[in-house]
Amino acid sequence: MTGHLIPKTLYPNLRSLRNSIIGALALDRHYVSAVIAVLPIVEYMAFQNHRRIWLVLVIGLLCTGIFAFCLLTLERTAHVERLVQERTAELSNLNAELNLLNEMNDLLQACLTVEEAHTVIAQVVPRLFPHASGGVFAIAGDRTLVASIAAWETAFSSQKVFALDECFALRRGQMYLAENTRCGLCQHLLSSLPVEYICVPMMAQGEVLGLLYLSYLEKGKLTSAKQRLAVKVAANLALALANLKLREILQNQSVRDPLTDLFNRRYLEATLEREVRRGEREQTPVGIIMLDVDRFKQVNDTFGHPTGDTLLRELGKFLKEQIRAGDIACRYGGEEFMLILPDAPLGAVQQRAERIREAVKWLQLKHQHQLLDPITLSLGVAAFPYHGSTTQELIQAADAALYRAKTEGRDRVVTATI
Repeated sequence: MTGHLIPKTLYPNLRSLRNSIIGALALDRHYVSAVIAVLPIVEYMAFQNHRRIWLVLVIGLLCTGIFAFCLLTLERTAHVERLVQERTAELSNLNAELNLLNEMNDLLQACLTVEEAHTVIAQVVPRLFPHASGGVFAIAGDRTLVASIAAWETAFSSQKVFALDECFALRRGQMYLAENTRCGLCQHLLSSLPVEYICVPMMAQGEVLGLLYLSYLEKGKLTSAKQRLAVKVAANLALALANLKLREILQNQSVRDPLTDLFNRRYLEATLEREVRRGEREQTPVGIIMLDVDRFKQVNDTFGHPTGDTLLRELGKFLKEQIRAGDIACRYGGEEFMLILPDAPLGAVQQRAERIREAVKWLQLKHQHQLLDPITLSLGVAAFPYHGSTTQELIQAADAALYRAKTEGRDRVVTATI
C-alpha cells in the first residue's frame, strides 16, 4: 500500500527532494490515521516499523545528497582557486617581463653608440629569459658573418662567430623553432645539442641586423608565450640598433670628409678649441702639424681629377696609420691636412712630422697601371703654449711655418717661430 510513496528516480536537486519528502510525510500522516482505525495493534506495530525504516532510508538519501553536493562544491572551489593562482602567477610574470622590456627600451634609447647598446643588451636580455641559455648576435660590417655581442649560461650551444647562411632564421628572415634537435638543425650549433632552441632574426625595415638565439635543456620550455616574447625582444633590439646606426651615420656625415673619411674642418676647429682649453687647465702641451701635398695641381693637370682624388684618399688612409689613438687627423681643405696631437711636447711633434715626411714617399700610386712619382709633403709645426694661446693663433703659426716650407723648397718640416 505504500509502494507509491517510494521515489522512482533520483531527484534532480535538493529543493525538489525536500518538497517531495514534506509531501510524502503529510500524505503518510493521513494514511496512518485511516489505517489505525481498521488494523489490529500487532499489524499496526508492524506497519509503524516499516514506516520508520522507510523514513530512515529517505533521510539517508537526503544526507547522502547533501554530502555529495558539498563535496562537489569543495572540489569546484579548489579547482577555481588553482586556476586563480595560476592566472595570478601568469599575470605576475607578464608584468615583470613588461617592466624589463620597458627598462631595456629606456636604456637603449639613452645609448649614444652601438657599443653602449651592446653592453645594455648583455645586461638586460638574459634577465628576460632566466632559465635559458642564449645569445645575441650582430651582423659584421661585411655582412657575411655574425658575431656574438652577448652570451649567457655555461651550456651555450652555438658558435660565437658564424656565416649568415649557417642559420635557417637568417636565411629565411623569420623565426625558426627546433623542438626536435635530431633533424633540421642550424649549422652554427655545437656538438652539445640542446633539447629545443629558437632563432629569431633581428630585422628593421627589411634589413637583418642580428639574431636572438635561445636554447633549453628540457622539452616544453619554449612555450607560445616565450616565443612571442622572443619575437618582441628581437624586434625592439633591431629597432634600437637601427636608430643608433642611423645616428652614427648622420653624425659621421656632419663631421667627416666624404672623400678621405678624415674629420672635416668644422670638427678640427671644435676639437682644437677643446684641447687648448684642457691644456690651459692641466698645463699640458698641444701640438699641431699642418701639411700640404707638393705639386698636387700638377697631378690633377697631368692625370686628371680622379687620380688626384685617389691620391687624397690614399693619403687619408696613410695618415690614420701614422697617428696615436688619441690623435686627430683632419682634412683642412683641398690638399691641406692637419693633425692634432694632445699632450705632445714640441720636440715629439717635430719628430712625428719628420717620420711622416719620410714614410709618405713609400706610398705607391698608379694611373692606368703606370706608377706615379713618389709623393712629397711640406709640413708646418706649432704647439700650445709656445706658438699661441688660442686656436686661431696656433693655426696661423702652423700655416706660416707651412708656407715657409713651401718657399724654401718643399719636402721639409718647418717649425713656427716664437
